[in-house]
Amino acid sequence: MKKQSSVKGFTVLSAASIINKLLGLLYVPVVTLIIGNYGNGIREQGYKLYELAFVITNTGIPVALSKIISEQLASSRYKLSYRTLRVSAVLMTAGGLFTSILTAALAGPVSKLMQTPQAYWTIMALSPALLFTSISCIFRGYFQGRSNMVPTSISQIIEQVINTVLAVLFAWLAYQWGLKFAAGEGLAGEEMVNEALKFAAAGATVGVSAGAMASAGYLYWTYARNKAEIIDEFRYSSTDGSDMSATDILKWIVRLALPITLGQVMIYVTQLIDAVNTKSRLMTAGFSDVEATSMYGVLATQYTKVLFVPVVFATALSTAVLPSISEAAAVNDRALLNRRISEAFRTIFMIAVPAATGLTVMAKPVINILFFRSPDGWDLLMAGSWTIILISLVSVQTSVLQGLGKTYVPTVHMVIGLALKLIVNYTLIAVRSINIKGAIIGNAVCYIFAAVMNYRALKKLTGIRLNVRKTFNRPLSVSIIMGIFVYLIYHGFVFMLEWLIKTVFVLNAVCCFAAVAAGCLIYYMLMIVAGGITADDIRNLPMGEKILAVTAKFPYVDRFLMR
Repeated sequence: MKKQSSVKGFTVLSAASIINKLLGLLYVPVVTLIIGNYGNGIREQGYKLYELAFVITNTGIPVALSKIISEQLASSRYKLSYRTLRVSAVLMTAGGLFTSILTAALAGPVSKLMQTPQAYWTIMALSPALLFTSISCIFRGYFQGRSNMVPTSISQIIEQVINTVLAVLFAWLAYQWGLKFAAGEGLAGEEMVNEALKFAAAGATVGVSAGAMASAGYLYWTYARNKAEIIDEFRYSSTDGSDMSATDILKWIVRLALPITLGQVMIYVTQLIDAVNTKSRLMTAGFSDVEATSMYGVLATQYTKVLFVPVVFATALSTAVLPSISEAAAVNDRALLNRRISEAFRTIFMIAVPAATGLTVMAKPVINILFFRSPDGWDLLMAGSWTIILISLVSVQTSVLQGLGKTYVPTVHMVIGLALKLIVNYTLIAVRSINIKGAIIGNAVCYIFAAVMNYRALKKLTGIRLNVRKTFNRPLSVSIIMGIFVYLIYHGFVFMLEWLIKTVFVLNAVCCFAAVAAGCLIYYMLMIVAGGITADDIRNLPMGEKILAVTAKFPYVDRFLMR
């Protein structure tokens, strides 16, 4: 089975993640046209329980599996890796089935606890997905442990495409049915619409279960297609560990997975509490129930959904780097380990810093494109875009620490950070002049604390010392220059084209696309000139030689690449 470098694995996962996020950004505005900010608020409340159930079954074990498999393959223990997969499959399937049933059973009580009983049908629609996502995670963890990111990437795209199509379709169908149902109950006006929206919010989640089922099917088919090759590896297998019992393997998996799962559970429990607190604290500040639900809907969609588009690069890098870190740690190669850690940090800053800068500058145009009927979240995005850097950094740090076997360390740091977040949110959101922006401030406090503490832990464990000038200052300086150019290009295009393009939406979209495309090219070229991107960096990418050949054709750029 083909193995990829961490750089190529990162690139493959990033490409798939960007496609998924773009699909998400396409369907969310369309769904918003149907269900509005109020419906989004209901939908996101329902998602909170689903996400909690998801991390219980699907977070720790795939990460543990990826780490264990990479270590086993580094030691040529192929038989043990195969048995580890089988044990994980039994555990994950049973866990997924149990959690799916339990989530459906708790839909009513939990929705009432969240002060949003309208979310009951949303939770019910999401519950079947938990079984299929568990099956998907088994194979994703296995393939990732083998440093093959292609199956994971393709399965994610399949899942998102189906989700996108069905979310829009069933949101509309459920809304139409809900209107008829509400009318039959004697409701009218706003009450009738709000009653219909609770069904529409549930309809918008139907695609999650369908997409998860399709993804699981594809991953199993891919595994079955390569099974003969995997079994053929057995003749090269070391006998070390091949006599481990299923119980011993299970204990091994649980020992690694438990702290990761507990950490993620704490994160989502905190977020669940935070979702309830956000709404109640907004009402304490003087906003009505509908206003508070709508404001939370804006935060959860127009801010969070857009913010996490560039964060997918961090998620992809974290997934790709964990097996390589585990492999280096398994063979006790300190030089290789520090080199891979340094490269991971350089890569994430090279992506996260310009992304944060670009979104800060282009927040209003981007929101006006995606949510043109109700562009209420651009000020949140402008204020909070810089947290992309913090979230991305913590994601990579967490993966590196997990690869080193220190799974409890980032968990403890994040839990403390989340406690700080809850305190800040509770205090600031109730201040009417701050309101929902308090959630952004609380989020920043959480990730600043986690980032600082994670770095201290890494420094103590590995003795690594990052070159701040190369790692952070260089992309920051180039990003500032890029941001200025993007701002000027956007407004320049608006000034030149507003007499030609009379439709405001089209004008904004054209100018936004031109500014973003120019910004990407400017950043790429300036980073080459500044020495932040080298010929080897480009060469390590998929189709790197072709990209390098095209890049070298630009005037004066080739001399910087060759230095």
